[in-house]
Amino acid sequence: MPRAVRGRSRRAGLRWEAAATVLASLVVAGLLLNIPSAPAVAAAPAPPGQAPTEPGPDRAYQCRFDVQTDAFTGANGTASAIGWLGDHDSVVTCLGGSFLIQDGPDGYFRSYGFGLYHGQRTTWADAGGYLPAQVTSFADRGAGVAITEFADEETFGGQNYVAVYCRVRIANETGHPVTVDPAPSPSLVPLTHPSDTVPSHGVAQHDYVVAADRFGSAAPWPSAAELAGAGGLDQHFVHMRGFWDEQLAGIAQVHVPAPALVDAYKSGFVTTELTRRGDALDTGVNGYEGEFSHDVVGILTNLFTQGAFADAHALLTEMRNVVGAQGQYVDGLWTSTVPWAVYLMKTGDAAFVASNFATEGAGGTAQPSIEDAAHAIAADRTGPMGTMEATDDIDTQGYWTVDDYEALLGLAAYRYIAAALGQTSEATWASVQYAGLLGATNAVLGQTIARHQLTYLPCSLLQPNTANRCANPRDANWTSPFGFGSWAWEGSLLGATVEGPGLTLIDATYTYGFGRLRGLLPAGTTGGFPGDEYASAYDAAQGASGLAGTTHRDQGIVDYEFMIADDQSGPFSWWESSSAPAATPWVGRHPATGQGSAPHAWGMAGANKVLLDSLVAQRSDGALVVGRGVPSTWLGRGPIAVANFPTTAGRRVAVKITASQTSVT
Repeated sequence: MPRAVRGRSRRAGLRWEAAATVLASLVVAGLLLNIPSAPAVAAAPAPPGQAPTEPGPDRAYQCRFDVQTDAFTGANGTASAIGWLGDHDSVVTCLGGSFLIQDGPDGYFRSYGFGLYHGQRTTWADAGGYLPAQVTSFADRGAGVAITEFADEETFGGQNYVAVYCRVRIANETGHPVTVDPAPSPSLVPLTHPSDTVPSHGVAQHDYVVAADRFGSAAPWPSAAELAGAGGLDQHFVHMRGFWDEQLAGIAQVHVPAPALVDAYKSGFVTTELTRRGDALDTGVNGYEGEFSHDVVGILTNLFTQGAFADAHALLTEMRNVVGAQGQYVDGLWTSTVPWAVYLMKTGDAAFVASNFATEGAGGTAQPSIEDAAHAIAADRTGPMGTMEATDDIDTQGYWTVDDYEALLGLAAYRYIAAALGQTSEATWASVQYAGLLGATNAVLGQTIARHQLTYLPCSLLQPNTANRCANPRDANWTSPFGFGSWAWEGSLLGATVEGPGLTLIDATYTYGFGRLRGLLPAGTTGGFPGDEYASAYDAAQGASGLAGTTHRDQGIVDYEFMIADDQSGPFSWWESSSAPAATPWVGRHPATGQGSAPHAWGMAGANKVLLDSLVAQRSDGALVVGRGVPSTWLGRGPIAVANFPTTAGRRVAVKITASQTSVT
């Protein structure tokens, strides 16, 4: 897995040449809004009111570029996003209702917001619990203020655009008139014109719009008149909600006795789609705004596991291009067979998979075939005893255990594809390579474990954890042998032989890692990465191997619940790596700082996949694995179900788990 390190970035795609010319003088523009169904304002008293000195967000609450982390961050380490499916640059959102448009009518990286937020105690949540419409609620001068912001797609002159709609809803809860000026950023186009003075127990709704994206085109921006004439905020909210609900209806739906997990699952899918740039599966909107090989593989595998097949051909083709452009992470190439296998298993679309099996793209090996990717594994077995080569796949050079397990997973997927397509000789080749690599990996690990009397699966094939970066208990790379979905779990689903310390030491490794963290970090986090070693966006995904074990089967769900309770940097948004929670105006426990990207699409993909796999998973032989990771504490507490789950050959199934005394059905 990629690991962010302060001062070093994997970022690609943002126009940093342009950014360099504007970072010193970012223009402040303001935007805040709230929809009629927004949650009630917090009852805590607000600080004394203070009139804005200039329109737009208070300087302390703007989204600002952090040179150290190479990302935009709001007050108290906050960052999240709103946007539209496949837009070129979604919108960064920060605490207090401020947001940043990366390339809009005012130029690059412009901050917008309203001047009436000054750090009051606030709630910040997705409308409806999961929609990409964020609601900021607080008290000001005796009034309840709710700011809502969301994006909607618009068409002007045949060109598609994304516009951000904002509402500042001011509810006067006093017995006398209250004057509250939203103080919007100057570029916000007003859609309503209520008075700033709100009568006793009255409500005023200030609505605004601003253009935010044009899907990568150079078309002229719509005028203020065109934006104002395209309909009111309520109309656009209905369209936005309908669009995303329709997208969600196409994937597997989960129902569990933990409502926040259900909302996070929905929000994670939506955020993945708005993080996309056309067919490019970017990792981030803010930080890492580009494609990284193993990130793309993981994101796409989760989408297919959920049943999102609408753009499958284009996304698979794009993945081929990304993993072929090495200079990134070589394990992305080795595991690129996995989404092909999941897609074939779930859809039965043998024709498209066959057309890419041995046929490269126009760029040759830079656009590798499925066969190319698998045979690269054999070529890269240059490590001790025929294990995998030394790599930088965990951002440090070494012979990493995860690389061998990822290569094994890639071979297992390739064997499945070849057999399904009738490529008998290639299926036999894959089986031979798999057996050879598994034997070599088990032999080298066995020697290392015996020599150092280890009770756990080491992150290096050749060293105990005390001899490398895993010596730090809070460096989450102690879980790296379980990387990319976990060979022991995913390999078993693909019908591969799973044996050796990668299986037998799963439970012991979790016990070892969490034991070292006892007294350093709370339960439910595996740690972070250098600079911010409290938690990470991968936390839930790092629990996936527990599904192949015995005593930690529910680890993925336990970790996912920790992420929601203790680590959100924005509504269902997580930094790749984050620090411990600190005092913040935002109600709840939230990290003080973070790095990498937030939201982080690969992290969310891993979290959603482990949640779904814990409830129901598909084996390549057609069998379903039901309830493998369900916490025992959920039984009898409410519905545990999955609807619209994609099984094999385009079929869908519904699963419901019920408990009665000592039996489970």
